[in-house]
Amino acid sequence: MTHVCPECGRSWPSDGHCGDDGAALAPGRDSLLGVTIGRWRLARVLGEGGMGRVYLGVQPAIGSRVAIKVLSEACARDRALVDRFFAEARAVNLVRHEHIVGVLDLAWLDDGRPYIVMEFIDGHTVGALARRGPMPVALIAALVGEVLSALAAAHAIGIVHRDLKPDNVLVTAAGHAKVLDFGIAKLAPQLRRGDSPRTATGALLGTPDYMAPEQIAGGAIDGRADLYALGALLYECVTGQRPFAGANVFELLRAQV
Repeated sequence: MTHVCPECGRSWPSDGHCGDDGAALAPGRDSLLGVTIGRWRLARVLGEGGMGRVYLGVQPAIGSRVAIKVLSEACARDRALVDRFFAEARAVNLVRHEHIVGVLDLAWLDDGRPYIVMEFIDGHTVGALARRGPMPVALIAALVGEVLSALAAAHAIGIVHRDLKPDNVLVTAAGHAKVLDFGIAKLAPQLRRGDSPRTATGALLGTPDYMAPEQIAGGAIDGRADLYALGALLYECVTGQRPFAGANVFELLRAQV
């Protein structure tokens, strides 16, 4: 097994420290770690979800950093999920707002899996910060104002995020908000392309703790669903708990309604 530097992504034959930057090496258990895709060498896993993983990508020559989201093999075989992956990149680039994580490129691995290259944000999610304890009210107010600005820009051109939650808002080292993950965003008809995914009537998309009643009902929604989600996020940041609870998902959704 090779070992990979989590800072520069260089592979080494044995355990120890990177000969370039001195960082402690990590076992290369993920087959993509240490691999160069495009201009970027994958150094470590930043996070993962149901559709794939996000890696830190480093440009070896100059050390610039990006975040690279790679669709999983299983999801890459589902045309609808691939189309939604592409739609996320399109939605972000249509808005182009300073408080939305930017998408730089979209391409494919040799095995056919698509990946998105995004700006790398050195910070923590609002969810991670809230779990540590009460957040300063001034910081909460500033972050919510910036998220509102990002949502206003998206809504103005007909894009609804549909999955706004604490773990989808990054806070930079300077204390500014960056909204991410437009993976289930709703695009207005005039913004869709021929291959854009469409949501079936009655489909339940989103995270139950932050879903507006009309979103739960599976009917038509607009930007007000995002404002409801932001209200739930704000409540959680201020009080340390979510607005509604239930013994199971059904009870939680019923409480929201």
